[in-house]
Amino acid sequence: MKMNGALYINTFSAIVSVVMGLLLLIGIVLPQIETTSRLVFGAIFLSYGIYRLLNVQSKRRAIKQEEEHERMKKAQEELILKLRDSENNK
Repeated sequence: MKMNGALYINTFSAIVSVVMGLLLLIGIVLPQIETTSRLVFGAIFLSYGIYRLLNVQSKRRAIKQEEEHERMKKAQEELILKLRDSENNK
């Protein structure tokens, strides 16, 4: 399966968002900020990262299905050509 550059960028940004959200929730990043604000921002980053990961996964699945559809279409066309050739040779 081929992945284009946009999927790599989306995957990277999703992972960064999830990690940043977790670091904010745990308190490793920006511990000096008020706890509730840090937790809210951490939850937002984490939620956005999970959304991006699910979005990337669905795009990868769609690309895989499209490739499978193209492979089946090509095989069908080859089969039709073979059948036509065998009928013409009779």
